[in-house]
Amino acid sequence: MKVAGHARIPPPGWEMIQAESMISGISVEQAAAKLFQMRNEALAAEKADMLRNGYEPPIWHVCDALLGFPYCYDRTFLSALRRREDWTDKAAREEWTDRLLWEEFCGQMRKLLGYERPVKMLLIMGGNRAAKSEFASKRCMMMLAEKENARVFAMHMSNPRSVRDQQPLFWKYMPPEWQMQTASLTTYIKYKLKTGFSESSFITPIGGSCAFLNYMQDKDTALQGIEADLVAPDELIPADWVEDLMLRMATRAGIGITTFTPVNGYTPTVKLFIESARLARTIPAYLCPEDGQAADEASALGLSATNYAELWQAEDKRRAAMSPQSAPEDVIAWLAEARGKPVKTAPAGRAFELVPRVMRCVDPRKAVVFFNPSDNPYGNPKEVIATIRNKARGYIRERFYGLAERTISVMIPKFSRKIHVVKAEKIPQTGTNYFFCDPAGNRNYFLSWFRKSKQNTYLYREWPGNYQIPGIGVPGPWAIPSGRNDGRNDGAPGEGQKPSFGFGLARYKFEIARLERWQDWKTWSAGGDEYPDEEELAAWDARGGADELIEERFIDSRAASAPRIENDRPETLVTFFDDLNLFFNLTPGADVTDGVSKINSALDYEDGVSAPHFFISEECENSIYALENWLNADGDKGACKDPMDLMRYYFMAGCEDIAKNSTPTRGGTSYGARQGGQGWQKGQSRFHKEERQG
Repeated sequence: MKVAGHARIPPPGWEMIQAESMISGISVEQAAAKLFQMRNEALAAEKADMLRNGYEPPIWHVCDALLGFPYCYDRTFLSALRRREDWTDKAAREEWTDRLLWEEFCGQMRKLLGYERPVKMLLIMGGNRAAKSEFASKRCMMMLAEKENARVFAMHMSNPRSVRDQQPLFWKYMPPEWQMQTASLTTYIKYKLKTGFSESSFITPIGGSCAFLNYMQDKDTALQGIEADLVAPDELIPADWVEDLMLRMATRAGIGITTFTPVNGYTPTVKLFIESARLARTIPAYLCPEDGQAADEASALGLSATNYAELWQAEDKRRAAMSPQSAPEDVIAWLAEARGKPVKTAPAGRAFELVPRVMRCVDPRKAVVFFNPSDNPYGNPKEVIATIRNKARGYIRERFYGLAERTISVMIPKFSRKIHVVKAEKIPQTGTNYFFCDPAGNRNYFLSWFRKSKQNTYLYREWPGNYQIPGIGVPGPWAIPSGRNDGRNDGAPGEGQKPSFGFGLARYKFEIARLERWQDWKTWSAGGDEYPDEEELAAWDARGGADELIEERFIDSRAASAPRIENDRPETLVTFFDDLNLFFNLTPGADVTDGVSKINSALDYEDGVSAPHFFISEECENSIYALENWLNADGDKGACKDPMDLMRYYFMAGCEDIAKNSTPTRGGTSYGARQGGQGWQKGQSRFHKEERQG
């Protein structure tokens, strides 16, 4: 008897047949017949209804969790969730309905990956034959099958590519009862393999609709007026389309699934998601060894060496393989690991490169998930491995692991998160503190605190940052990625800088006093008032004591020295702050390139030879983003300009560790040891003293 092979469900082997015979108390022949019948029924059910019975790789459910996708057709996965006791409490799990079980899994997975709420747009990067488009198409059909009057939009590079690559997947996953080529007053579904869906759209029996667009169309015309529950852009969507779609999903609280194979590298769209994204989950790249030994191809497919050899033997002998083509990663084990249960790691004694599996984007509304060919047993992943086996590592990273290499040079190429970003508790408590301020009229001020130790500089705080601001909450990022100018830009303004919080000078002083914990602030806060009155706040003085001593404060000389007439005399931003008992020096006005050179010099290092001298607290996320992405392409209008300006000013100001030479006086700025320890008075900051006298 000739047995048909299958990518995921191999025919029952002799050991399985014997076990069934013993368990069921039947003959070996009867056990074999029973198992083959069960296999044939499973294969027939899958073929008859790919939407409800088709296989779903576990990584798909990580995507569902990130998106907050409300439906799960994968009964095998739900059964595994209910059966396994290593990811949640048994008592609750047994009482939950499938829907509650699914919601619990999604919530726990989002929390594990660092997301408080579902994302709006997911980018799926992946290697060849990793089932990225399959996932997006099936989720579109699930939405149309479950939600009345749903609106779905699928997109591709051109209409011919849509007809060839995308629309057949929608037909594949369409409920079989809808595949009747219907044209009526309420339903319109006409499909041909050669031409795709009639008029590039269809209408479902429950009032939903799907339209197929392409990037050759004019964006404004194609997207005009659309309101979407789900959008599915496939391959090389322009960055401005992504940004526009994010707005157009708002009315229906829609979600987006963007799929991409990185054969075109680090495109502007990839930049929107990947730029400064944090690793949320990694996996060993078994095809990229770091120990000088051969790649572990079996482990790359999740198989034992024996099963991997069986695949090739079966192919050589033209028979059904007794092993599945791959064993996709067990994502429930991620949650088990969070509860203290260890997960499988690389084989003992082996070392492999770690590659991203999930990335957390700067914009919390976005996420990135990486699919591998091993996730898709139906894609013949062993042949993908055979094709790339002798290729360069960069090619393997791209075609198997879905990684796009960045090619655009930034202004601070020496910066590395791994080398220069440190935990806040690792920053020395001793040293000399300096404060820098970049004021602006049409956006929030940006503030930076630096600590100079004997040899190193530490950027230990920024404002606004990823922490609570009274009356505001936790602000969003200062800058976010943008696809403008083919990716050659300094990002777009984020929630942290626009719109402005509307703070006046006194409110900025309040924030400084709060963060540095001035004695005046501590005395006031003990009273429980919401906000001090302006006269009381103006009288606060850091020289009365503070938990954090600031040697000098600097403010951007260009904005702070522009005079205007007040009370018949010229006043500047510096003099206004003087009147609030907050004293500033003006920053040096050196050329941009001079400051950049000093930053790069401080960051420079050579493994085993020299160490860097500039480190950044992991809490200073906005400054880290600027260091990673600033191109100086947008000049004074750049979204990353303010954090970079303050770092430049610090290194141009020649700040020293005064503490190693003498003892600074307690309190604020411009009156510490660097100024002779005399306690400078209002209006006597060293860079503008002469201006006031004039």
